[in-house]
This record gives sequence, C-alpha cells and structure tokens, in this order.
Amino acid sequence: MPVSRRGFLTAASVGVGVAVASSVRGPLAGANPFDTGSLGMAQDLLKSVPTGSGMIQPNGPLGYVGVTFPSAEEIAGRIRFAFPDGSVGDWLPLEAMDSAPDSGSTPASDLVAAPLGSVGYEVDAPAGARATAFDDGRAAPRNYSLGSVGTLGLPIIPRAAWGPGDVSGNRWAPQFHPAQAITIHHTASPVGPDRAASVRAIYNYHANTLGWGDVGYHLLIDPEGRIYQGRGGTVGGTPVFQVPPVAGIAPPVVTAGHTGGVNNGNIGICVLGDFTGAPPTPAAVGATIDCVRALCSATGINPRGGITYRNPQGGATRNMPAVSGHRDWGGTACPGNSFYPQMQFIRDTAARGWSPNAISSAAFGS
Repeated sequence: MPVSRRGFLTAASVGVGVAVASSVRGPLAGANPFDTGSLGMAQDLLKSVPTGSGMIQPNGPLGYVGVTFPSAEEIAGRIRFAFPDGSVGDWLPLEAMDSAPDSGSTPASDLVAAPLGSVGYEVDAPAGARATAFDDGRAAPRNYSLGSVGTLGLPIIPRAAWGPGDVSGNRWAPQFHPAQAITIHHTASPVGPDRAASVRAIYNYHANTLGWGDVGYHLLIDPEGRIYQGRGGTVGGTPVFQVPPVAGIAPPVVTAGHTGGVNNGNIGICVLGDFTGAPPTPAAVGATIDCVRALCSATGINPRGGITYRNPQGGATRNMPAVSGHRDWGGTACPGNSFYPQMQFIRDTAARGWSPNAISSAAFGS
C-alpha cells in the first residue's frame, strides 16, 4: 500500500498545513470571474465535472469538494476557492484518500472543506479527474431529529436521524464476520458547522461518488462528542452488529470500508476533523473512549491487548494492537499526528470498567 500524500506532505512541508487555514487571497489571472455575476460553469451538488474547467460555482451551499482520478498513479493536484469579492485563496494540495472497502475503490482525494464564505472552486489535476461538491448545511441548516437511541449502552444517533436519504440503490451487499479489532480514524478535513450535514456529505462521497453504496465507517464522532451510526446493512438498523447481541454474546459485525484489505471483523470509528496539526476536542476523545469501551465489552476484545488478525477471506494474518490507529496498519498518517499519540491513553482509559461480554441485549433497546 503506498504511503498517502497526506503523510508525505505533512512530513515534507509544514507550510502546506498552514496554507489550509490561510486567509491570503490573490486575484485570478485575467478577467474578474464575478464581472458577469457568475463564476462561469455552474455545477449541481453531487454532480461531478471535469477538472480544468476553470472556476466552478455550485448551485447550492459549498461545503466540501472531492476529486476522483482515472488511476491510482495519478492522484495529484491542487484546489483553490473563490470568494464573493472576486478574490481567491491559496492553492491547496489534494490529499489521497486512504480508506477503502476490501474490494477496492475509485482513486480519490480526501474531501476538502471549503473555507467559510467561499462560493466557488477551481481544481488543477490530471486529465480525466472529476470534481464533486457537497453541501455541509452552512447556508440553511436542516432541522434534524437528532434524538439518539440506547445502543451498546451509548447514545448513538441513528441513520434515520442524520438523513442519508434514499438508500434503495445500495450496491454494497452486507457481509458479516466476528469482531477482531477496532481501528480509529479522522476524516482529514475540517468539519462543517452543521455536523449532521457533514456526516451526510461523507456518506454521499463514499456511497455515491466513489460507488461504495454506503459510508465506510461504523461509527462517526463529532467535535461535541455526539456519536453517529455509520455503515448500514444490519437487521433493524442495529449499529455495527448484524443483530442485537443476545445474553451478552455479540453477533458478527457488518464489514465496512475504512482500512482497505483488512476490513472484515475490523470496526471503524472515525472522528470528524483534521488532526494533523491540532488534536480533537476533549468531548470527541471522551466519546471515542466510550465507544471503544462499549465495543470491547460487547465483543470480548481487550482494549489493551494484542491480536493476531486473520482475514477470513484469504487467511492473511497480522500481529496488531486490538485497538489501533489507522496508521498502525500502514500506508497513512491517519488519524493525524496530533491525535495518534493519544491512542495508548484511549486504550488505557477504555480498559477501566471494561468487562468482556458485559453488555446485555437490554443495552440495545431503544
């Protein structure tokens, strides 16, 4: 697995990370794109357009942009954003996405968060690359029904509450395997002000743009410590598990797409945000610990233990921590240089109060 560009660029140039938060803007070459009241090509959200099309103005609130590429060897490029006064921000590098189902994926960048107030974007990338914009709800936040349900002894916001929309075209037939490991991620992109809309943008990118048919993570956590159900395909909408555990015995988990090649039996928890240069909030870390403790209690996984992971499809084995950061599997800097050092703290704290198979079926009731 190649090392992601996020890992390479972070190590090679601190200035790249600084540019993400930069407010420095320069004029576009040539005529002001706003002279005619338009940025040029208009793009419907969730409809991709070829890169190299100049400055693009989506027909809706601009929250994130993702780019797909014709091949894994051509994942390179840059993006910049335009503002209502006719100025543009710095060019920012596109980073290679490092999450994927075991069956592979369309080569793609991480989602790039649009700066607050931006109204258009331009992508410079190899021929054949395509860009898609996503709404993070910043212009007109939806009134979600974000009530949680008691599952795993945790207040988890179900899929119906954050609104993945029509899933009738789901092309990812569920597979189920016994739980072996838990892997922690970050989204590698700042989270939008409407947290549920950000979760939905990730879903749409994974499920629709990349063709996975569903979101790649089992659980997602926002900066306020709210926990969202990710991957579906389970009976009765049960998070993570095929069906609710009975008498403290956890059934198999649904296979998701967060750590390519080793997803079977591997539970993925993703914290929303980019933790390359700054850590997640204490609330997000606390929710991560709660998730790890609850999952370990339900499955019998020792949060401080080691495992020999065995892929039930193919039989390949790997010695790993039972609870790891994505980078422990190799090929990525995820979950970020400022979050990864907390992995042992998460393991140690989750182990306090951990009891194998302590969660009963009653904990999965609504």
